[in-house]
Amino acid sequence: MKRLPIAALLFVAGCQDSTGSIGYYVLTAVDTVPVPRLVSATTACDEFVLRGVLHLTRGGSFDLSVTQSQDCTRVGGAADTFSTITSGAFSQTSDRIFLHPAGTGLELEGTFAGATVELLLPQLPLLDGSHSGSFVIAPL
Repeated sequence: MKRLPIAALLFVAGCQDSTGSIGYYVLTAVDTVPVPRLVSATTACDEFVLRGVLHLTRGGSFDLSVTQSQDCTRVGGAADTFSTITSGAFSQTSDRIFLHPAGTGLELEGTFAGATVELLLPQLPLLDGSHSGSFVIAPL
């Protein structure tokens, strides 16, 4: 699994396109609930979506990284943090964006609204069903 350190993200955040469509976007909410977001809690474990980054490149490719954690320490278990990376090609038409994850035949659709991307998220290990993510362009 690839991980993008925060320092590296801040360094490359300055590489934004003046149109606002390409660059780095930071996950701010899942299903309109701010991250970090508790997605499940049982008597044994808590499961969270911690953070995410969407990178749209000039060449029409994308990388989407979503970091989750499962904390079972209250019952003597472990806490595990992991990232799910999805990449492929993207296309856009005016205010719509379409992500095409490589080798899946899937299409994830979203919208641009100023410096924000609202996007259907791919299936993630700790989330059942379909979920949306709100991403805001990383500050310069």
